Order: sequence, then structure tokens, then C-alpha cells
Amino acid sequence: MMPDIDGFQVTRQLRADPTTQDMLIIMFTAKGQMEEKLEGFEAGADDYLTKPTQPRELVAHVRAVLKRGKRPRAPAPRDFREHGRVIGLISAKGGVGVSTLALNLGVALYHLEKKTVVVADFRPGCGTIGLELGYSVSQGLNQLLMMDAVEIDPYIIEAQLTSHSSGVRFLFSSSQPQDACHLSAVAAFEAIAKHLSKVARYILLDLAPSLTPVNNAVINQCDQIVLVTEPVAQTATQTKQLFEHLVEKGVSEEHMIFVLVNRLRSGIQLSLGQVQDQLGHGVSVVFTAAAELAYQAQLQNVPMILLQPDGVSAQQYTSLAEKVKERHK
Repeated sequence: MMPDIDGFQVTRQLRADPTTQDMLIIMFTAKGQMEEKLEGFEAGADDYLTKPTQPRELVAHVRAVLKRGKRPRAPAPRDFREHGRVIGLISAKGGVGVSTLALNLGVALYHLEKKTVVVADFRPGCGTIGLELGYSVSQGLNQLLMMDAVEIDPYIIEAQLTSHSSGVRFLFSSSQPQDACHLSAVAAFEAIAKHLSKVARYILLDLAPSLTPVNNAVINQCDQIVLVTEPVAQTATQTKQLFEHLVEKGVSEEHMIFVLVNRLRSGIQLSLGQVQDQLGHGVSVVFTAAAELAYQAQLQNVPMILLQPDGVSAQQYTSLAEKVKERHK
């Protein structure tokens, strides 16, 4: 709303000039309509913040943009014809470590294959992967869910991905409870999952627990499912029920992997044999308790597999990555 030229034009001119095209740009404006936000991002803004706001929110946005670092130069146009492997990670209940598993499995896959990996947090309103990596503002998924499904394409999705020093790219979800309202945007989730398969070799979807409407739709886009459970009788029972429902939906048993995440001390949990008996299936990988490592990883905003690359947990994540790779053949 400046005289003679507006902020959208300024942004376009900065992006068109080789001397300023890598500049980080935040649009801070009273224009808060969805069409205006989309125009801002299309013009080349790295972030968009509407007035009025608290100073600490502005500072958080500035820090988040700076943390992402220098804006990469626009890549040459891509064809997006390759179909990557979409892997859904799901549990029958919350709190069993699916997000931490998705984050570290993504890093393990990247280091094992040296091919593009995207980890997408599909849990708006309770996203934690961005927080685990130290990003105070995680709005990539939200920006997509506010669009009509027909408007979403691989180019728009790539613009919302965050590149991490681990080599993995992330589609972060908001941790703000009010953003759970986006869980009703089933068609948008379907479109995002479909187009994500065109931007990377491996795509890991961190799905909400159980068969929500979003999961029911997105699972049809998955080439493989990782079922995450814990050594607790009730959870094992729920996991078996989830498995049976997935089979009823047409998911092949060969495309599912059972993973056991142990967060409890020994003596107050089921043994591996007892868990497998309740599931009626074998468990491919067991993750042993590593409370101190998990705590330090969150404190330092570093994936567990990178904090102790030669440790037991790293070996377990690599083992799962190898099994995912084998199923890809």
C-alpha cells in the first residue's frame, strides 16, 4: 500500500535482480486475505506476517527465516515425472514416538541412499518435528492446507519445504492447537500426498494416530506402511485392530512393517515375544529405550541418529531404513 509501487512489485523486482535475488524477505502487512498471502508467496516472499502482531511474534518469524539461511537460487524448471516411494508412519494411539521415528528414519534413509528424502508432518495443530529441530515457526503445511486442492502442485509444495543440514527436506506442520481445524481439509491432504511423490525419491508421512478421515484418504497414496507400537498389552491389541482394518481397506500385508518402540524400563512391559504373539505378526525392528539420548537430542535440536551416529539407536534406525529400501526393490 505504498505510493507508486506496492510490496508485491518490490518483491518481484528484488527477485529479478541478480544482486538481490537471494535476499531474505518477510512481508509484514495489514493485508491478510488468503489471495493476498498467496500473491506474496508467489512474488517470492520467504514468509508472510499480518498486522497487528506482538513484537515477539515478529522476532520469532525473523529468527525462523534467518535460521533457514540464505535463500537458495531458483532451480531450473523440473519435470516432476519420477514417482517416489511414499511411506506412511502410523500408530493406533498417540505418544508412542512416531514423529521422532519419522525424523530419524528420514535422516537414515538419506545417508543410506544419498537420494532425495522428504519428511512431511501431517498433523496440523500438534506438529512436533519442527520444534524438535529448533524451528519456532512451522507453517509449511498450513500454507498448503489453506489452498484449494486443485491449486496444489509440485512447484507450490517445493516452495514450502525446508532444507535441513542433515540433507533431508521437511514439510513442517504447525504446533498451534487452533490449526487442528485444517484436519477437515481431506482433499488438500490427498493432493499434497499425491504431488509429494513427484518431488523426492522417498517421502515419509508422519500421520496422526488411528484411521482419521485424513489417514483413510492418504493411506491410499502410500506404497508402504510402518505400524508403530509399544510393549504394552492394550497398545498391541489396538495395533492389531489397526492392522486388520488396513487389510480390509486393501493394503497388502507385504507392504506393512511392524516396529516396536520401547520407551519404558524393563520389568514393566511386555517382552518382544509377547508383543508378537498379540500382534500375530513379527516385529521387524525393536527400538530400545534411550531416554537420555532423546532428551539431549531435543535439547540440542539435533536428530538422535546424528547426535550419536555410532550408537545403538543409530544402528536401529539404519536397520529400519535398510528394510524400507529392501521393500522398495
